[in-house]
Amino acid sequence: MPRKIRDKQLSLRQMARMRGARRPAPLTMELPDDESALGPEEEGRVVAHFGLNVEVETDSGERLRCAVREALLEEPVCGDRVVSRRVGAEQGVIVSVHERLSVLRRPGPHQRLLTVAANVERIVMVSAAATLNTGLVDRYLIAAQKAGIEPLLVVNKIDQMTDRNALEAAFAPYPRMGYTLFQVSALHETGIESLEEALRDKTAIFVGESGVGKSSLINRMVPGEILRTAEVHAATGLGRHATTTARLYRLTRGGFLIDSPGVREFGLHGVIREEIPGLMRDMAPRLGQCRFKDCRHMREPDCALRAAVEAGEIAAARLESMRRIAESVPARNPYF
Repeated sequence: MPRKIRDKQLSLRQMARMRGARRPAPLTMELPDDESALGPEEEGRVVAHFGLNVEVETDSGERLRCAVREALLEEPVCGDRVVSRRVGAEQGVIVSVHERLSVLRRPGPHQRLLTVAANVERIVMVSAAATLNTGLVDRYLIAAQKAGIEPLLVVNKIDQMTDRNALEAAFAPYPRMGYTLFQVSALHETGIESLEEALRDKTAIFVGESGVGKSSLINRMVPGEILRTAEVHAATGLGRHATTTARLYRLTRGGFLIDSPGVREFGLHGVIREEIPGLMRDMAPRLGQCRFKDCRHMREPDCALRAAVEAGEIAAARLESMRRIAESVPARNPYF
């Protein structure tokens, strides 16, 4: 009788092979100098970016591996609407990028800006019930507010929840501020239908730490896609990276979903220290009510934010989160 391999081990290996098999090989073809050798212009959407190559889904539903013209002012990213011209049946070149309706960026190394995705209408912040990180949630909420993108909060793995009271306490401030919160389980498919309905006909991006189950949720929401999933490290409690590059998927109910690589920290782009309170929904209405115009909301007398905390109108954890985030961003923007 053959030795039985545990399902989880087998599926991880299989999915890793399948993920690797789908990754396109580098595009090494020579682009023709004669423009007449290129096919007609085709509209499409960027679904993935692999180094020098971009994968495009045309409006007719075909997939092309495309090179990018050096003359483009913006490097195409997931979610971009582009115009391409074919060089052969399955290859092409991107000749232009349409104006972006929205863009999500984060700081990269050496003061470089990394564009995560474009034309996003929903930022879906995924947390795991057993490893909540509301500080990271607050950073994404500030980024969403700055970019004018509607955020949704998702707590996954509620089947592993050991302390519901702690979960309710941690997330209690967010519904009061008007944020929509979903409690789901990718394993048991709990709450998935409500989340899918909220994303109908929208372009959304999943963000959050590694190991919170973003890929598992997509496996439930996008039939036919088998994404590699990763477990949380038993010793450190930190997630392992399953997604290594952003990728766009078509939702069965209409719309698109971008899966982004997991992060443990999220730097804020284009935000300076004094802006932080104004980008937090529970604090913004109280700005200008402090005694001092340059109030830092620390120990200054007659601080409106501290008074709101004492009155129970703002959660103390929210004020502390605001202070930590404000201390982590520059007094003036180094990217300007």
